[in-house]
Amino acid sequence: MSNLWPRVEPLLARVEKPARYIGMERGSLRPEHRPHHTSWLLVYPDTYEIGLPNQGLQILYEILNERDDAVAERAYAPWLDLEAELRAARVPLFSVDTHRAAGDFDVIAFGLAAELVYTNVLNCLDLAGVPVRSEDRRPDDPVVIAGGHCAFNPEPMADFVDAFVIGDGEEAVGEVTEVVGAWKRAGRPGRDGLLRELATVPGVYVPSMYDVE
Repeated sequence: MSNLWPRVEPLLARVEKPARYIGMERGSLRPEHRPHHTSWLLVYPDTYEIGLPNQGLQILYEILNERDDAVAERAYAPWLDLEAELRAARVPLFSVDTHRAAGDFDVIAFGLAAELVYTNVLNCLDLAGVPVRSEDRRPDDPVVIAGGHCAFNPEPMADFVDAFVIGDGEEAVGEVTEVVGAWKRAGRPGRDGLLRELATVPGVYVPSMYDVE
């Protein structure tokens, strides 16, 4: 995994509110990545100030980092000024905990708190260098998952999200971690088998497994 801080830091002098992107808040973790860990990037697709207080993200962050087979970091949608700088410098979306590239994680998970963030989800995927449409993703791309209030009506985002967690995610994230971890240890042999396995997890909806009229 790549640490993008040497490329991100010079950009912060040119943006408003650079503290949004440096991490290291009091009480935050310094996650340690290991080869056997399933790595999660928990993304709140809105600005740092709006996303930081979100209790759902914080609960999942704690649950995953307490496991011995997972590691979780956080990311938020950059404001327009930093987005422009990232695109100009060809720097991808990154985590705020260790400034790792979003595309290096096994799972990118979005919290959908309102329909207005849907376009931010697509923009974050594009910034991460991950194909926006799920059908275009390759085995080495992260698995894109979404949950939260709006996941109860997943179809508007079905073309862009690999799997939705419908309902509380506290138990589902553990089972998803185990499925993704087994797929990762097997050498990522295609995405179809992974998605079929994810579809067997209670509360997980995989749009590609269904034909919706």
